[in-house]
Amino acid sequence: MPTHRIRKAAPADLARMNQVAFKSKAHWAYTARQLEAWRDDLTTPAGTLASHPTFVAEMSGRIVGFVQLNPRAEPWRLESLWVLPECMGRGLGKALLARALEIALAAGQTDVAIDADPNALGFYLSRGARRLADVAAPIDGQPQRVRPQLLLATLPPA
Repeated sequence: MPTHRIRKAAPADLARMNQVAFKSKAHWAYTARQLEAWRDDLTTPAGTLASHPTFVAEMSGRIVGFVQLNPRAEPWRLESLWVLPECMGRGLGKALLARALEIALAAGQTDVAIDADPNALGFYLSRGARRLADVAAPIDGQPQRVRPQLLLATLPPA
C-alpha cells in the first residue's frame, strides 16, 4: 500500500481540493442537482488558506484528501474533511483528523465542533466524537434527513 504524507495546503492545491470534496460528497449517491446546490459549501475559498489551518494528504504526489479548521468559531470548527472514495479505508481520514486535532490543541482548544454529513457520523463517533444535537437538513427524497452536530475532544480520554 502506498504511504501518504500530510502537508500544509497551498493556493495551487485549491482546484484539486475542490475536486476531492465533490467526488467525496458524490460517493454518497447524492443527486447531481443536490451536489450543484451544495457547490459553494463544497468549494474552499482561496482566502481561507491564510487564516484557517488547512492540510492536504498526498499519495504518490497526488492530493487525495484534505482537512480545514475554522479558528474563528468557538470552539474551533472542522470546516472540511474529505478523502477520495477510492482512498477511503486507508487511514487518511484518521490521519487528517489527528493533524487537525493537534493544531487545535496547540492553539488551546479542548474541543472541535463538527457539523457532520449523516454518512460521516459513524467515522466521527469511532474517533470519539459526542453527538450533541441534530439540525434538520431535508433534501429531495430524504425529508427527514438531519446533520449531526458533534463535539470532539482534542485529547483522547485518559
